Amino acid sequence: MNRLHSKQIFIFIIGFLFSHCTFGSVGNSEEEKLVILQNLIFFNNTQLVTVGTNLRSYDDQADDNLNQFSLTSNGPTYNITIQSSSYINWELGTYRINPPNQVLGVSATSSERSSTATAKTHTPYTVPLDLPADDLYGKTYAFLSAGTVSNITQYNSTMETGASFLYSNTRLANMPLGVVAVANVSWEEIYIRMDVGGKDVTILLPQGNKLITPKCKIPVKLGRSGNIEILISLSSLFQDRTVAGSPVRFLEQLSLVAGPVIISKVSNLGLYNILQQNLQAEDIVFSFPGCFPGVER
Repeated sequence: MNRLHSKQIFIFIIGFLFSHCTFGSVGNSEEEKLVILQNLIFFNNTQLVTVGTNLRSYDDQADDNLNQFSLTSNGPTYNITIQSSSYINWELGTYRINPPNQVLGVSATSSERSSTATAKTHTPYTVPLDLPADDLYGKTYAFLSAGTVSNITQYNSTMETGASFLYSNTRLANMPLGVVAVANVSWEEIYIRMDVGGKDVTILLPQGNKLITPKCKIPVKLGRSGNIEILISLSSLFQDRTVAGSPVRFLEQLSLVAGPVIISKVSNLGLYNILQQNLQAEDIVFSFPGCFPGVER
């Protein structure tokens, strides 16, 4: 059976179900919709597409010096130079994929299925479906291999904002047709050695991970052109932010500490906690570029 014929059968099944099913009583309609959704997935989850990933560092300052940038913190400007000894010891990077058309307004998790309001308002393509781990839409798909990448500010590529660094340990992933629901990156250690206005600063961040949620539909489809892009902004790790109406200023706090400075989970905990908060903030250090609601990338 060729691909076109399979797709025609799949579309016919969807149309038939929509036109002939009343979904029973109100009390169990959500459960019946879930069963129908799972059956639809079964007919469309046998085809895999090979997709690459660009994991890219940048500093958003439109120049070729990835290791040098300036940031303002509550008035003063700080010149920062990241040393070539800096590295990230990556553990893994994975995607979860949702079907191309998550239909019927079925909630993505068991807890959400208890609420009709949630079922109508959640964002389908950014919430992984609650499916068994052996289902193609319940699995994770690795796009990043474990390994230590050093000299992470070395220019080796370009993008709209200037120079960038492409991580070499990404890999092709065979994924089912659909859209990216979420990406997850994890690391064993992040080590950054830098000069901040003449002050020697060493940062040791232990094992951690970050879930990166797209704001738009990133398709996994036949004929897709280009790799999926994930951006890392090291400069944003140190920028001022406002949390619940209160400013969080790493560089201003750093200026109050006499150098040399070592920041880790056992020293300078105030600075360490700010970095951890910045690392976990939405679309600050990690992001999908050019991803806006309603846009397909």
